[in-house]
Amino acid sequence: MLTACSSSSSVTTVEEIQDMPVHVVHAQNNATADNATVNNCYKENAARLSELQYSLKTNMLQDVKTSEVLDTHSDAHRVFAALSKLEQISSMNETYRKDGNIAGLKAINEMLKPLKATV
Repeated sequence: MLTACSSSSSVTTVEEIQDMPVHVVHAQNNATADNATVNNCYKENAARLSELQYSLKTNMLQDVKTSEVLDTHSDAHRVFAALSKLEQISSMNETYRKDGNIAGLKAINEMLKPLKATV
C-alpha cells in the first residue's frame, strides 16, 4: 500500500503543491534585469523544482500500481497531480527566463521557499 511508504511530511508537501496558486507575473516594462541576475534566479528555481520532483518520485512513487494512479482518491494520483503542477511552474520558470522577467522569477522563488523535499 502506498500510504505505508509516505510520511506525513510527504503528504503535507504534496498538498501544499496542489493548493499552491500559480499566478502569472508580468515583467515591468521599465525594469531591465541583467542576464546574470536572470540566469541565477532561473537556475536556483530550476534546481529547487528538480529537487522537489526527484524527492516526490523516489519517496512516494515506489511500487505504484496503474490502478492507483488512475484512482482520484489515492496518494499516487495526488503525487502525480503535484508533479504536474511542478512541471507547469517549471515551464513558467523557463518562459520568464527567456523573457528576462525577473519579477516572475522572483515570484516563483518565493512560492517554492516554504516547500520541503520529502524524506
